[in-house]
Amino acid sequence: MIDRQARTRLRTSAPAALIAAAALMAAGPLLAGCNAGRTVTMKKQATSQAADDAADQATAHVRLGDTESALTEFERAIELNPLMTRAYIGAGDQYMALNDAETAEVRYTEAVRLDPENPRIHFKRGQALQVLGRIGEAIRAYLTSLELDPTDGLANMNVSVAYMQAEEPLLARPFAERAVFVEPNNAAARINLGSIYAAMDEHRRAVDEYQQAAELVDPISPELLVNLAESLRALGEDAQVVNVLDQLLRTNESALAWERRGAALFRIGDFEGALTSFDRSLELDPEHYPALNGKGVHNLNEFIRSDNTDTTALQQALDFFRRSLQIEHRQPRVRELLSRFS
Repeated sequence: MIDRQARTRLRTSAPAALIAAAALMAAGPLLAGCNAGRTVTMKKQATSQAADDAADQATAHVRLGDTESALTEFERAIELNPLMTRAYIGAGDQYMALNDAETAEVRYTEAVRLDPENPRIHFKRGQALQVLGRIGEAIRAYLTSLELDPTDGLANMNVSVAYMQAEEPLLARPFAERAVFVEPNNAAARINLGSIYAAMDEHRRAVDEYQQAAELVDPISPELLVNLAESLRALGEDAQVVNVLDQLLRTNESALAWERRGAALFRIGDFEGALTSFDRSLELDPEHYPALNGKGVHNLNEFIRSDNTDTTALQQALDFFRRSLQIEHRQPRVRELLSRFS
């Protein structure tokens, strides 16, 4: 039989036991919740690590030149971690390498959203937009890149090229000049600046840029030599034009180069040399109408030098002009000559 003191002890201890039991019951779900949270965290860490591994594998494929495998791994990294900026950039680069500028631009845009303060991403997006012909958007992307990093020579050069595509040489010029200032040994930047000076009829400056570019590259590109010859022609330095074109023709024959050489020789009075050059131009391209015009002017000159007695030369000149107009009818000066001497 339990005495009064014992009953008192039981009544006092019972709530404590119940509280302890309740605490244990409550601790069960709490511990389970902690374990579940820990499991989710571990899964996230594993996914993040897998994404990093995929991006690292992609980078290794890039170094090996395996574009397709690199792209597959970058896309897998994006699927595993949609917030991985470098995966979007890497995928965009690979799409560009595969000539898929449209998809590249989408990936770069996603990268910009994740890291809007990164000037290189804006630059890469500008490149993709420029390839797509979306010139206005490309200019804006380049300008954003330059706001973040004004010293980027390539961004300065590319935005100047984009402005030239938009036929805005005045807007292109300061960026092209800054590109050369930042990277004075960049031949492409100097050629670009030279072409802008030429478009603005500042051919002496253009020649200076082309000549400095020629000192920076070996071999000299045909495009550079043609540009140099054109600016020298505009300055009336025809003997130098011939020298430059002779250098070009030793390694790279073209109808354009032979025709330009013929025109320069004609202007310095070497009429037979001019005719030979026009003939060679037409051998390479029978449809190169400026060479037909050159032959027409040559024969017209023969007619005039004969005191207008060599009617055979006159008729041949008119025939060359007619053939030229059949190829390209938008030649008012040729039409004027044909009308005057017919």
